[in-house]
Amino acid sequence: MKKILSLTFVLVASLSFGQGVSLDELIARAKDHHPQNQQLALIEELTDLQVKQLAGAYLPQSSLGGQATWQSEVTSIDISLPGVSILPPPKDQYKLTLDVQQNLWDGGLTSAQKAMAKSNGEVEKARLNTDIYKIEEQLTQLYFGVLFADKQKANVQVLLAEINKKMNTLQAAVDNGVAVKSDLLAIKAKKIELQQQLAEIEKKKEAALEGIYLLTGQKVSPIEEFEAPVNPMVEFANNTRPELSFLSAQQKALSASEKLIKAKNLPKLVLFGTGGYGRPGLNFLARDFSPYFIGGLQLKIPLSYLYNGGQTNDLQQVKVNALRLEKQKQSFLLASNVQLASQQKELERLEGLIESDDQLIAIREQIRMVADAQLENGIVTATDYLEKLDQEDLAKKSKIIHEVQLLQTQRNIKLLLGQ
Repeated sequence: MKKILSLTFVLVASLSFGQGVSLDELIARAKDHHPQNQQLALIEELTDLQVKQLAGAYLPQSSLGGQATWQSEVTSIDISLPGVSILPPPKDQYKLTLDVQQNLWDGGLTSAQKAMAKSNGEVEKARLNTDIYKIEEQLTQLYFGVLFADKQKANVQVLLAEINKKMNTLQAAVDNGVAVKSDLLAIKAKKIELQQQLAEIEKKKEAALEGIYLLTGQKVSPIEEFEAPVNPMVEFANNTRPELSFLSAQQKALSASEKLIKAKNLPKLVLFGTGGYGRPGLNFLARDFSPYFIGGLQLKIPLSYLYNGGQTNDLQQVKVNALRLEKQKQSFLLASNVQLASQQKELERLEGLIESDDQLIAIREQIRMVADAQLENGIVTATDYLEKLDQEDLAKKSKIIHEVQLLQTQRNIKLLLGQ
């Protein structure tokens, strides 16, 4: 009797298919092939561009401006002094300016904006990883479908070999007049049933392989052997599901938005300068074109948030959203733990069934062997023999189902934990 080691998640010995196609290999191919995966690089590129653009706030900001105006009245000095003539400036005025500003301190606004851009990029990547993870679940179902089909096929082929052998024996007995033809016909009918089963299994395997091709973009030959997945020790305390990473990324983004909200209302200190050429210049009474320059420091201290409640309201929204995300995380973990508990009980059930399957197969095999000898001696009919053969086959099929279910349950636990 083969020993089943499920608690340590070791491969079931009776389902060793040798070296061939592995589930992990196909999952890697499927992830590379999926269009969503190709978006990850685009998200990183977009985030880098946004951060680079925001970093430009540390550089001097400049602008070139020009203005030409005509006004109905200008400043004039109505004082008559002997020998002094003070002419009013012209009503048409012109200026060309170059304005330059350099942030000396922006309250951490630019830094907060860059952190926000990076956080948003991480949220998008986490969301995509959640979608990509669903591919692994789909592929796992298809992979075990192929494993199940291969194991069923091997069992049917063994039966076919047994039936062919029995059919040859009965044919000789009928030809010699020591067996009735109805027994031979019953065996032939059983052979047809087995061939039908084999054809049905092949079609199911083809469908699974087609699904694998669509997910991975690579054809897998029907004759290639699929390895039963090796499931190492699982860390139940370590849940790395992408959904949790997605929620954590959203929480980090909220933390970044909180810093951005506060940074918007901190004092800002700017060094500025304006160089120009126009008429008039800084002397507003001048009538000629002249260059000029103005420079200095500018301090801005936002005050409106102190009485309009804008910052308080924004921060409260962040707090509420953070609590909502935490509740979503707790709900997800609770649902995962319920599923894990169910899967662990399923493992225990399947272990017990496989042990009893071995015992039942041994008994059914002995009964069938007795019926085999009795058929050859003409004590029982082929129908009696086939009944015992079917019972043995049913026991073997049950074990195949339980073995594959055991492996799949082990894999499901890893999927539930994101491992």
